[in-house]
Amino acid sequence: MDYENIAKQILQHIGGKKNVITLIHCMTRLRFTLKDESIVDDEAMKKTKGVVGVMKKAGQYQIIIGNDVGNVYDELCKLGDFANFAIKKQTMSEKKKGIAALMEIISSIMAPVIPAIMGTAMIRIFVNLLCMIGILDTSGTTYTIFNIMGDSAFFFFPVLIAVSAAKRFCVNSYYAVTVALVMLHPHFIAMIDTAHNISENLYFMKYIPISYISYAYSIIPIIFAVWLLKYVEQLAEKIIPTILKNLLQPFFILLIEIPIVLFIFAPFGSILEHILYNMIDFIHNQLGFIAVGIIAGVYPFIVMAGIHHVFTPVKLGMIASVGFENFICIGEFCSNIAQGAASAAVAAKSKNKILKKNAATAAISALFTGITEPALYGVTLRLKRPMIGACIGAAVGGLFGAFFQLKCFAIAIPAILSIVQYVETTHPISFLIAILTILVTIVATFFITILIGFEDISENDTEEKIKIEGSSNQTLFVTAPAKGKIIPLTEVKDVTFASEILGKGAAIIPEENEIVAPFNGKAVIVFETGHAIALQSDEGLELLIHVGIDTVNLKGKFFHPCVENGTIIKKGDVLLNFDREEIEKEGYDLSTPIIITNTENYKEITLLNQSEYCEFLQDFLSVQ
Repeated sequence: MDYENIAKQILQHIGGKKNVITLIHCMTRLRFTLKDESIVDDEAMKKTKGVVGVMKKAGQYQIIIGNDVGNVYDELCKLGDFANFAIKKQTMSEKKKGIAALMEIISSIMAPVIPAIMGTAMIRIFVNLLCMIGILDTSGTTYTIFNIMGDSAFFFFPVLIAVSAAKRFCVNSYYAVTVALVMLHPHFIAMIDTAHNISENLYFMKYIPISYISYAYSIIPIIFAVWLLKYVEQLAEKIIPTILKNLLQPFFILLIEIPIVLFIFAPFGSILEHILYNMIDFIHNQLGFIAVGIIAGVYPFIVMAGIHHVFTPVKLGMIASVGFENFICIGEFCSNIAQGAASAAVAAKSKNKILKKNAATAAISALFTGITEPALYGVTLRLKRPMIGACIGAAVGGLFGAFFQLKCFAIAIPAILSIVQYVETTHPISFLIAILTILVTIVATFFITILIGFEDISENDTEEKIKIEGSSNQTLFVTAPAKGKIIPLTEVKDVTFASEILGKGAAIIPEENEIVAPFNGKAVIVFETGHAIALQSDEGLELLIHVGIDTVNLKGKFFHPCVENGTIIKKGDVLLNFDREEIEKEGYDLSTPIIITNTENYKEITLLNQSEYCEFLQDFLSVQ
């Protein structure tokens, strides 16, 4: 696979380096935080070889790659130096509020540290397996060393989170790690444990009480701590004279940050963490094994939303506190197996050689490695009915496993190859329960998928080819959706538009406060911020109207869309009202690019109006 070429295409379709605020990756996805999602060419991105699918969730533009995501990420970093990107003035979480922002923050912080957790978890599993079959003695030095290796990332998890959160909040990572190390200092932990054992109250400076809380294995407290660090750094920057910054700034930051964290933010974060654990535990206790069946059935949609990493704190917390997790991990396990089984059913039944091959590969990936994106986006979701089979089969498997009290004792990617994470060394019967859970899930999913069937893809399907050829053999006309001064696209003060990465067209500086439909068709996407609309004509021509440059930053202010996604439009219908004067007062350039986003389907695109001015619905572009 040509990773360099894939990276170049992704960067092109994403709107170029200047549109990227941050880029991270997890096990299967590239996770972009973008300045303006409306300029991304979604269709071209989906057609890029090596891209399984795209998602816009949790404040991120997520591109699903699969097992090769690390290689593509490395090539992207060479092209754009994204590894050193910091979050600057604007982040997606600042646009979002409440739960949406919190989910985006946790998800983006958790994703980069998952490989370290997976690695140490697999060491744990390996050690448990050696102990179970009698090769390793639990009283020996070798066992102790292996146990330390397997526990290290979990015990010092706040340190890993501190590094990731520092990048997320754009703060000094060394300060963040220092705060985490204070929370985990052996003397601090020993002091807390000793005082707790003898019921002694501890105070800082005689009056500030110290909570009996251990922060080993914790997640939310250090996220709160690093978030606070952002504002402490800003305060230090403002009040410390430049001449004294090198000497006093580190001292001031740590002197202010650490006490506030230890006595306010970290305890509060720990309380929230325990509330979250208790909520999950309450749901599980109330519904019993039925809850596991439900989470197993809906888990693919949680993955599609890109928020499955939000559950990591819960899973880690439960394993750290009681030694196992028997709710989310079981549902996740059955869901992954079901995606593989549904893909295997498609491979067995489909007559399309390409689909059969892709489905078989996706099945192996999901079943044995737990990487489900190729199965989810390339097979089950694409064909729809296999997704139903996978959800039902996962629910059946989840019910079975939970009924027989299957438990997870370590965090790893749920799959057949990591089955030992469900094995309890003191109860070998747990291994049999895990195997039976896999078999029940596979059999239920496979036969349900075969039973309900699916619409196979014909090998002779040339619909897309016909559509493109048809488009190129006729002349289409796009009228002016706005009244005002015409400027060439190359003169627009935004390199993404000016370089014609998104397609060819022209721009208008509007003199009226409305945008009208330039042809008959439908509104495909009306962006939440109202500043851009994607249209499709009855003939298949795709058009993007983007009012102003960087107006996404207004977050919908001064924009009033008159249509919704899917609205059928007639030429001349008002699509959007906006307040031109107020937008200009805010300092924004109102140059409005009008771009044919499926330019590659046509031979020639010509600006018809050679004057510098156009009226509403005047002939504007011709397309052949």
